[in-house]
Amino acid sequence: MPRVPLNMPKMSMTMEFGTVVEWLANPGDPIKNGDAVVVVTTDKVDMEVEATFDGVLEEIVAGEGAEIPVGQPIAWVQTEAEDLLGDLFAPSAPEEPTPPPLPEGPARNEPTPPPLPEGPARNEPASRRAPTTPAAPDTSDASVRAVPLARRIAAEAGLDLSTVTATGPARTIRARDVRDAIAERDSRPAPAQPAAAPTPAAVAAPVAPATGELLGDPGVRRLRVATANVMVASAAIPQFTVFRALDLGRLARAREVSLKGISWTSILVRAYALVLREFPQLNGYWVGQGVQANSAVGVALAVDTPRGLLAPVLADPDRMTLRELDRRVREVADAIKRGDTDPNLFSGGTGTVSNLGGMGVDRFNALLTPPQATALSLGAVGRRPTVDADGELAVQIACEAGLTVDHRVADGADAARALDAMQTYLADPVLLLA
Repeated sequence: MPRVPLNMPKMSMTMEFGTVVEWLANPGDPIKNGDAVVVVTTDKVDMEVEATFDGVLEEIVAGEGAEIPVGQPIAWVQTEAEDLLGDLFAPSAPEEPTPPPLPEGPARNEPTPPPLPEGPARNEPASRRAPTTPAAPDTSDASVRAVPLARRIAAEAGLDLSTVTATGPARTIRARDVRDAIAERDSRPAPAQPAAAPTPAAVAAPVAPATGELLGDPGVRRLRVATANVMVASAAIPQFTVFRALDLGRLARAREVSLKGISWTSILVRAYALVLREFPQLNGYWVGQGVQANSAVGVALAVDTPRGLLAPVLADPDRMTLRELDRRVREVADAIKRGDTDPNLFSGGTGTVSNLGGMGVDRFNALLTPPQATALSLGAVGRRPTVDADGELAVQIACEAGLTVDHRVADGADAARALDAMQTYLADPVLLLA
């Protein structure tokens, strides 16, 4: 049967590499078109990769934990499918090395005698020669077959890979094998140590906890790792946050009549999108030599899910009607909470909105998600005391907004002007709906 590759798929517009998380089939297993074969993760989500033809999984070339460029083979499949055009565009399989030619002449079939040792010892009787010590087997981690993730986990835990039982194909150590070995090692009782009188410093010093089980299921832990990676990148960006109380009085009255049923989140997302469209600098990406402009506006909306924080992107929300946007916000939020992780939902963001007002939070600052230049935090909408232009005490319906900005892209005054423009849109429903 022809041998064709199963390639690392491109699951989003920005995806360049994918990491193999778990193989759902083993070499020799039959697979059918549409069968989930492997779980792959990007920097955003985990996705099951499906076979696109019937066949037999012949060889896995990317073990669990391997990071593979998009379009490169992660496995080889034997198939009798007629449409094999995909194989024309795949890299060829590595060729087997050609064995060296045998020497000519009668000595071809004769065994080659072992070389004699050089020097005076050659003619010494065997009884006087120094005994030969056999070479110790190579048990270093470099000589053990293991996936990269397994090596990293073992190195962090100080575990010798040669002591781990492999369960992967071709006796390859998987990440789960290392975790099992670490758990077994840590469950053994520590050897008794002679008691010693504690020093004052030892009495006061906190005791480090023993290594324990990681919290959350594998999907939750992978999402935490992805979030951690993004936040580490965010910490390298010089960023600042400006705050302003946004007056929502006129919109509150409009929500009782013409905008009835429209959520505050949808209204504020639209106002933020209008500001990003008005200020191209804040809608751009810092690329080292300047700011790269974006022709589209993509607002990533932070959604709290059972697995953790996810931020699906709303494409050009300023160009939808407010009711269309409100319907889209609800659909996307519901899909994400149900576990729909379509990678297309997570690409194209040029700014992020994080709303904790529904949880009673009044004010916080959101961190940037690279390469986005801004992030908008929204607190609770409610009635607040204020002083009007005549110096009289009044009640205002407002919420606290914080605009976090990449300082390489813009300055504090630019952020202040952006929040002022947002207030202008929110103060006039006609402008917001135009």
